[in-house]
Amino acid sequence: MDRWASSIGAVEAARSVPLPEFQVRRSTRARRSRLTITDRGDAVVVLPVRAPEHMAADLVSRHRRWIDNHQRRIRARMSALEFRRQLGAGREILFHGEPHRVVSIAAIDGRRRAIINVTDGRIVVTTSLLEERTTAAILEAWLREQARAAIEQRVLARSTETDLAPSQVTIRNQKTRWGSASRRGTLSFNWRLVMSPPHILDYVVVHELAHLREAGHSKAFWRLVDRFFSDSRGARRWLREHHDEVRHALD
Repeated sequence: MDRWASSIGAVEAARSVPLPEFQVRRSTRARRSRLTITDRGDAVVVLPVRAPEHMAADLVSRHRRWIDNHQRRIRARMSALEFRRQLGAGREILFHGEPHRVVSIAAIDGRRRAIINVTDGRIVVTTSLLEERTTAAILEAWLREQARAAIEQRVLARSTETDLAPSQVTIRNQKTRWGSASRRGTLSFNWRLVMSPPHILDYVVVHELAHLREAGHSKAFWRLVDRFFSDSRGARRWLREHHDEVRHALD
C-alpha cells in the first residue's frame, strides 16, 4: 500500500514540474513525432500534420532529463566560445586532427589575394589590403579545398578496395551530418571532416560507400563497414566528442 502511494506521489510530483520551453513545428514529411535540440539549445518537436498537439508536450515530458543534459552541454559550450581567442589572433583549430594556431597577418606588398601557409603547428593567413573577406571566410574557402582533395583521394582508394563507386562526390556545409548518400549514388561530405584525424575521415568515407549497397543501418550494413574499417565505434565516438569543437571552430 505504501509502495503504491509512493509511486503515485512521484508521478504527480513529476506532472507538477513545469515543462521545459519548446517549439512545435508541423511537417508533411514526418511520419512520427520527433524531438531535437538546436545548436542554440532550443527544444523543437516536429509533428506530423495530423498529429494531436498534446503529443508534443508528452514527448517533452518523457525526455526532460535528455533535454536538460543537452541544454547544459550547449550552455557550457557557448560559454566557452565566448572566451576563446579571436580567429586570427592565436585561436587553435584542428587540422587533420592536430591543433593549429591561426594567425592572421596583413601584407603590405601589394598582393591581391590572401594566401595560407601551414608551418610549425600554425596556420598563417596572409591577407591583402584589398581583401574584403573575413579571416573566417578565407580560412573556410581554403579548408574546403583541402577537404575536397583529401576526401576525393580516400573515396578513390576505398572505392577500389570495396568495389563500391559513387556516381559523384560533393563537398557541402551540412549542419548535422558528416556525410550522406543519395539513391542516385552521389556521396556528399561535410568539409569540416578535414579537421578530423585522417582515420576518422576514412571511416566516414567507408560509411557512405557502404550506403551505396545498404541503404539503412542494418546488421548487413555494419558488417560491410566493419569489413573495411576495424574501429567504427571508436570513430563514431570521436565524432560525437568533437562535434562542437569542429562544428563551431570558425564561429
